[in-house]
Amino acid sequence: MMEQVKVLIDLQEIMTRGRSVESEKRKVPLEVADLKGLFEERETKFLSAQQEFEQLKKDRREKEREIEEERDKVERAKAKLMSIKTNKEYYAMLKEIEATKRINAQREEELLSVMGRYEESEKRLAEYKAAVDEVGDEYRARMVDIDAKMSVFDREIGALEAKKAQIASRIDKGLARRFEMIFDRRDGIAIVAARNQSCMGCHMNLSPQLFNLLQRDDRIHTCPNCNRILYYEAPEAEPSGK
Repeated sequence: MMEQVKVLIDLQEIMTRGRSVESEKRKVPLEVADLKGLFEERETKFLSAQQEFEQLKKDRREKEREIEEERDKVERAKAKLMSIKTNKEYYAMLKEIEATKRINAQREEELLSVMGRYEESEKRLAEYKAAVDEVGDEYRARMVDIDAKMSVFDREIGALEAKKAQIASRIDKGLARRFEMIFDRRDGIAIVAARNQSCMGCHMNLSPQLFNLLQRDDRIHTCPNCNRILYYEAPEAEPSGK
């Protein structure tokens, strides 16, 4: 049994190290959390401004197209005046030309409004782009560093998992599963010493009978209070001269 106890102690050390490495790995992204939040905030503003800018660009082109079509319509109507024979048709055509000009004048006002908003949007977009680039360069550089750290942790975790499997293979599979369950439920401490008739895990007193069985070292025993696996640890020798 002592050999199994040694294996379980080694397994606990490896699993404790693995848990520690996992904990350190989870902290790594937090190193850049504030910078990431700032970058995403500025990027959201930039993307919103970009969407507004593209819509205004589309509106501007549409207004310019409409105005150009109406101008062509006026020119065609003026050319047609030369071939009209009656006064009635002539004045009707003049009326149509004037109506088209009024519509075009209104559209030109709308275009001026769109162009004003377009220029403001373009300026705002440039400002947001500069703000994103300012943070983005630092954020991307930090992420390269973060990725490198994560890779180191992943390699160490992989090595620890391999070592854990190697150690666990030296004991019964049922005992290994039971040990992992206790490890998870008892905050990473699955096997502890029994010293001076006490469990060093929960510090509860053990019955004399159980303590005697532990000293025989012929089977695995657990603490009746915390369910951790126990092994006997002899008391330290008294210093000489006392």
